[in-house]
Amino acid sequence: MNIYFYVAYPYYFPHFLPISKVLKAHGHRVTYALSTKQNSGNMEFIAKSNQLNYIFGEEALTNKTIDAIFFANPYKKAQELPSMSIFLEHGIGAKSTSFFSTIEYFDIYIAEGKQKYDRVRDLYPQHEHKLAKVGFSKFDEIVNFTEEQKDSLFEKYGLDKNRKTILYAPTFFPSSIEKMADDFPNEFKEYNIWVKPHYLTYERKRYKNHLKKFKIWEKYENCTILPLNEYNLVPFLATSDVMISDESSAMFEFASLNKPVISNQYFKLRWSYYLMPWKLTKRIDQSKAKYRTILDIANSYKETIEQTKEALKNPSKLESKRLEFAKDICGEIDGKVSERIYEVLMERLKITRRKNDL
Repeated sequence: MNIYFYVAYPYYFPHFLPISKVLKAHGHRVTYALSTKQNSGNMEFIAKSNQLNYIFGEEALTNKTIDAIFFANPYKKAQELPSMSIFLEHGIGAKSTSFFSTIEYFDIYIAEGKQKYDRVRDLYPQHEHKLAKVGFSKFDEIVNFTEEQKDSLFEKYGLDKNRKTILYAPTFFPSSIEKMADDFPNEFKEYNIWVKPHYLTYERKRYKNHLKKFKIWEKYENCTILPLNEYNLVPFLATSDVMISDESSAMFEFASLNKPVISNQYFKLRWSYYLMPWKLTKRIDQSKAKYRTILDIANSYKETIEQTKEALKNPSKLESKRLEFAKDICGEIDGKVSERIYEVLMERLKITRRKNDL
């Protein structure tokens, strides 16, 4: 089979890589079609570092020799392509309800868990045959993350693997970065701190103050500011004990691994948001609200520090809620999601070919 993955943004790679490994293991040809609309240099670096076969541009997707194409964005033109199309959302199931109509564009729609499967089926019963409830492919690499990989990662950045580790993974907007103190790493002298900026923090000039804050923090020995080429959050989800975030979907991913998350709800906003506060309410996905019970909510920097220290001491506080959430939203977290996606794809391709032969 000739299988393509369309990468519209660099942060799609962690969702696709486990699947492409399975496809290659079964002897199929895999190609990554990289968007030219984003940082093409960074995309090429990622492709090369993973030894991927790749090309640039959407026009490659129209090639009639392609058997199937994977997407992680609501690519409407997919319904016009000659190949089979598969959609898996690039964030955890609780992230958004805005992509539900996407099922109309694709031949296979991946639902991570029961929550999304049931909701999409109820909204679009005529497309139920497209749904496949298999889990969240990004988690395969986390479940299968080895002690050797952890040793290598901590050695690379000169951190003590025997210490507990805090991951600060803010989004670019609305973000809490500028509201955090300059001596933030000093609050946790006995712990490692990964700081994983969103790639748009590096890409857009309007977030230059974020980078200034990071320059201050990186002077502390226990704090590592991860560079742009560390596109993959998976190793840091796997090796961290507590996450601090604000409105990143990654916080739901981390909580699904039964680890505590502190969600900062104090932001540095653009002036238009202060003048028109309703814009913030509109921007933040309200469908997340019912899931916030699995998070520790911090309404000030002081609360962030207090709650992080408490989570490090007592990580099981919200365990029952996190486990319930993970089962409902993510489905099976067993390191075999990509294999199930492969099986679904092969079965659907067989059915399609039988119909074409009739």
